[in-house]
Amino acid sequence: MPATPGGQDAISELIDRDEAYDADPSGDPPLLVARYRAALRAALRARQPAPDSQAQAWTQRERDAYLAGGEAARQAAVSAMATAILGTEPEPPGAERAAPEPPDRPTGAGQVD
Repeated sequence: MPATPGGQDAISELIDRDEAYDADPSGDPPLLVARYRAALRAALRARQPAPDSQAQAWTQRERDAYLAGGEAARQAAVSAMATAILGTEPEPPGAERAAPEPPDRPTGAGQVD
């Protein structure tokens, strides 16, 4: 199946060309850092569309489920981006950070001046 303009296949192909450019940098790079940043910001701004006119027949529970599902999908995408960029597992939304463990010994202990 041919790549859809602006679709996942087209984006994957562009990223593949950009990786190939890293290995053999000749000519202009397929992607600039500014484009990567713009793409990430656009993905972070993306929101699920409101239910359409057919949704008028939905119950409140169905509407809530639709919105919750969309938000869960968006959060999964944001978490995947955070993991890739930060190299760590992001904290779940609303998670409180635990206080850091105190060191076993005072900082600098055992060092000779």
